[in-house]
Amino acid sequence: MSKRFLNWLILTIRTVALIPGKVNFTRLSRYGGRTAKTFASNFKTPVDWMKVNIMAQDCFGPSDDMAVAIDPSFISKSGSLTYGIGRFWSGVAQRVKRGLEIMAIGAISLSKHTCVMLGAVQSPDFRTLESEKQMSMLDWYVALVRSKAAELLSLTDILVADAFFSKYEFVNEVIGMGFRFVGRLRANSYLRYLAIPDSSAPRRRGRKKKYGEKVDFSNLDMSVFTSFIYEDSKGNKTRCHTAVVHSRALKRDIRIVVCPVENAEPLLYFSTDTDMRPEKIIGFYRTRFQIEFGIRDAKQFTGLQSQQTRDRERLDFAFNLSFTALNVCKEVIRKDYPDLSVAQFKRLMFESYLASTIISTCGKSPHLKIIQKINHRLAQLAA
Repeated sequence: MSKRFLNWLILTIRTVALIPGKVNFTRLSRYGGRTAKTFASNFKTPVDWMKVNIMAQDCFGPSDDMAVAIDPSFISKSGSLTYGIGRFWSGVAQRVKRGLEIMAIGAISLSKHTCVMLGAVQSPDFRTLESEKQMSMLDWYVALVRSKAAELLSLTDILVADAFFSKYEFVNEVIGMGFRFVGRLRANSYLRYLAIPDSSAPRRRGRKKKYGEKVDFSNLDMSVFTSFIYEDSKGNKTRCHTAVVHSRALKRDIRIVVCPVENAEPLLYFSTDTDMRPEKIIGFYRTRFQIEFGIRDAKQFTGLQSQQTRDRERLDFAFNLSFTALNVCKEVIRKDYPDLSVAQFKRLMFESYLASTIISTCGKSPHLKIIQKINHRLAQLAA
């Protein structure tokens, strides 16, 4: 990355942070002081976004306090010539819609309850995968994680994803890459107790019994399960139960954590690492929602859903630029404006831009104390 391009990238991130509303080439040109053509041509430059965003990992603690979270996200897009346009599942609409999909990758911190967005990769449409690569969407997700495995394992070996990924084809592959997987199971999952050897039983011919009865979540065997009190970040306490059982679907032993829910089916969290503490299993899975909040904030504030392009390379640049700009905003807020939300910070950035534009347009240089007073007043307005 050349120094000239780096300076342009810093300018672009700053511009994205202050633009109210949609972020496209026209608005970048209006607020960034460069032509729309300059932004469009630079958006084709390849950037190692994972490396750029990993530089923010100093805000995390040790590797066992971190996990990599992945989450597919639907992106609204009209037209028929955009790369990757197809029909994808929208979690908000709870149905399949026409548009784009990205796989968001983030690094979550268990102790700080935060997520740094590491990058995004656009998913091809289902028909292209089937006809050209003979792959399913799940195969594509596996291939994507494999392509990023070396960089992600340098951060942590814990991978967290929602219940969609709790399938043998995915879990078995990521374990082979060196990850420990944390996820969630459906309430009707078929789990079996491990067989306990009985030394007093008479010896018989044949293979010894490996598994016991099916786990009945309405009537747990408390001689196998261990109870503990889980306290979340808000101070709410829940009595949960944990044990090592065998999953028939995943074809392996797992540590399961059962969290009862009043008047509803229990929540089943699990880890392929049977030695992982149950409190961490619950904590990692619930902290996984921070990546969904990151996607939401990027759509609302940094233009994740307002790309003015149909080109594959420019789309990739726009998606990742949105996440990087969000990371920068949150880091500045954490250090200098801890009482502001992302929306309030963007308002502060925009009004500071207006003030500097007015001052520069007037052609005068007011006293430093006057400028500080203006900035202080703008900060009060944003709050």
